[in-house]
Amino acid sequence: MAETLWGWRPHETQRELFCSEASVRVAACGRRWGKTECLSVDIATLALAEPACRQLVIAPTEAQARLLGGAMQDRMETVFAKGDPEGKGRTLAVRARPHLTLTITVPGSGAKASEILCRTAGRDGRNLRGLWAHRIIVDEAAYVPDRVLCEVLPPMLADKGGEFLLASSPSGRRSAFYRLYALGASPSPAGGGGVCYQSFQCPTADNGHLDKAWLGSQRDEMGGLLYAQEFEAKFIDDFGMVFREEDIDAAVTDLPGVALNKERTGIESAPSPDGCYVVGIDWGRKWDYTVVAVLDADRHPFRLVHLSRWRATGWNTQAADAAGIIARFRPRRVLADGTSLGDPIADMLDREIGLKIASGTSRPTVERFTFSAESKQSLIDGLNVGLSARTILFPPLAALVHELKNFEYASGGPGRLKMAARGSGHDDCVIALALALRCAPDPAARSAGLGILLGSSLGRGEREEWL
Repeated sequence: MAETLWGWRPHETQRELFCSEASVRVAACGRRWGKTECLSVDIATLALAEPACRQLVIAPTEAQARLLGGAMQDRMETVFAKGDPEGKGRTLAVRARPHLTLTITVPGSGAKASEILCRTAGRDGRNLRGLWAHRIIVDEAAYVPDRVLCEVLPPMLADKGGEFLLASSPSGRRSAFYRLYALGASPSPAGGGGVCYQSFQCPTADNGHLDKAWLGSQRDEMGGLLYAQEFEAKFIDDFGMVFREEDIDAAVTDLPGVALNKERTGIESAPSPDGCYVVGIDWGRKWDYTVVAVLDADRHPFRLVHLSRWRATGWNTQAADAAGIIARFRPRRVLADGTSLGDPIADMLDREIGLKIASGTSRPTVERFTFSAESKQSLIDGLNVGLSARTILFPPLAALVHELKNFEYASGGPGRLKMAARGSGHDDCVIALALALRCAPDPAARSAGLGILLGSSLGRGEREEWL
C-alpha cells in the first residue's frame, strides 16, 4: 500500500520494523537512518487502512512532534489531493492549533473518524492524562521523561489493548527507553501479561543512500564512543555519566552493623563511642529532599553509616532533625550547604546543636559550603575521585545508587557543561555524600595528624588540621 501511494520502498531494517506484529516495538536508530520517513509512512498507512483508529504521536517537544506530524500531513495531503483512494468519499481535515491533529472521516456514515493526534511530552506528561489511543508512537523516546513512558502513556492503551512503538537515537543505559529495548532484545521478548516486545537496532549504515566516505569522516571527527551512539545506534554505558557505573557498583556492599531502615529510604547504624565521623548536609528547597549523610572516616575505605532524607517540612524542623543526628554521632566536622537560604538554616542548625549537646562538651561548628559552577565542579570531582579510588563503601540504598547513576553532564550554554540529575530527578543524596567526603581526611596523611581534603581541587596541596 505504501509503495502504491507514495512509491516508498523501505530498506531492510525499515521493512523489519514496519512489518513487525509485536505489541511493543522499540527501535534504537542511528542518525539519518530514516526514522522520520519510516514512522510517517507507518502512521499514515494505518490511518488509511483502519477507518476508526486513533493514533497518538508523542515527542519531547512541540517542535519535534510537529516535525513528524508535518511529514505525515504531507503524505496524507498528497493522497487526498487526488481524491479518496478507495472511493468512499472520505475527507481529510487538518487542525494546526493548539496541537496538530489529522482526522479522516466518511461524511454521513456515522462511522468513527480515524485520528492522528500530535502532542508533546512536556510538563512530565501532565497535559496528556485523560487521553486514550489504539496506538501510541513516541519519537526520540530516550529524551522523553521516564515517568511519561512508564506511568502516563501505557494506561492510555489499556481499554483497547493497543500498540506501543518507541523510536529514538540511544542515550545511555539509564533510561526507561533502554530498559524497554532490553526487554525486546532478550531471548524471550515478552513482558508481563504476555505482552510481546521486539527491539530493533537500526544503524545509519543501513541507509544505502548515504555517502560512506562521509560516514567515515564523522567517525574520525567525533571519536569512536560518540560515533557508536549517534550512528551505530549503540547504548554506551558511560556516555554523559559523571560517575562510572563500575565505580558505583564497586562501592555498594553489605557493611557489618549498617543496614537500610525499615522503609528502605535511608541507612541506619549505632554510633561507636570511638568513631571518627564526618557529616554532609544538603538542604531541600521546594520539592527537593534534605539529606544528612554520615561517613565513618576512622577506617579505609570510608563507610557511609547513616543517611536520612526527608522533604516538605519547615526549616526549624529540618535543623532540629539534623541536629539530633549530629548529637548521636558527635562528628569531628559538619559541612552544610550555605548557599543563599542555606546560610541562615546553618545558623539554626548551630543553635540546635548547642541545645542538644551539653555545654562544656566538644561539639562541631557547622561549616558552610557555597555553591557556584566552579565550587560544585570541585566538590563533585572529589566524589568522583573517591569512588574511582574505592575510597567509599555504602549499603545498597536504591535512592543513592539511582542518583549516582543518573547524575550527568549536560549543556550549560555555549561552550559550557553543567552537572545535574537527569531530567527532573534528584541529586540531594549525591551532594550530601560529596559534602561528607570533603570533610574526610586522606588516610595516608592521618598518621601525621594532617588531612588532605579529597574534594578540594582534587586533593592537590590543600591541607588542614584533623582535630
